[in-house]
Amino acid sequence: MTNVTFLPWVDPESSPIAASPEISGEAVGDAADVPAGVQRLSRVMFTEVEEDAAEEESVAAFDLDALEQTLLRKLHTHDMSVHEVMTWLRSKDAAEGDAAELVAKFERLNYLNDERLAKELVSRLSERKGKSKSVISRELRQRGISSFAVDAALEAIDDDDELAKATELALQRVRQFSKLDQATAERRLVGFLSRRGYSGQTVREACREALASRN
Repeated sequence: MTNVTFLPWVDPESSPIAASPEISGEAVGDAADVPAGVQRLSRVMFTEVEEDAAEEESVAAFDLDALEQTLLRKLHTHDMSVHEVMTWLRSKDAAEGDAAELVAKFERLNYLNDERLAKELVSRLSERKGKSKSVISRELRQRGISSFAVDAALEAIDDDDELAKATELALQRVRQFSKLDQATAERRLVGFLSRRGYSGQTVREACREALASRN
């Protein structure tokens, strides 16, 4: 049996609520059978619930708008992949559906584009940082960019381009080894290029040309 708590001004013995069909699981009669005080209380309670729900909905919409503006500012200062944006939105306690909807919107507006980002990163990391394709590939995948987008972007670098970049780096580096003997200079040069992920053959050819420039 369901326990019913009566307000102070309601007499449990005389109140029809005590024997209400709704409490016993039967159909409820006409509203006219319910005391006016209970009807007024019911209207107030349901009105408050509706107002609270509307307020929560308004706050949620405001928070999502604020989150969108913050994300826009972040994207103006540095590039982010779709994966990075989703991770950031989750860290801000955005609902999964809201996060996915916001990401989809930004992709439609071309604010987010992993293929474009992959190409930009390949160019930047190769030309400015002198990193090899293997290192670039690893770094892009760590940022959540798909293998398809990474491989497509890396097609812009062929073996000749990579050898030219490795040789350029080796020539710049070997100038710092003027006081070292040939064997020590070669060992350090090999280590320098290997840490950047260049293949063994590329390292050997680049080192040979750089070391020859010392003569």
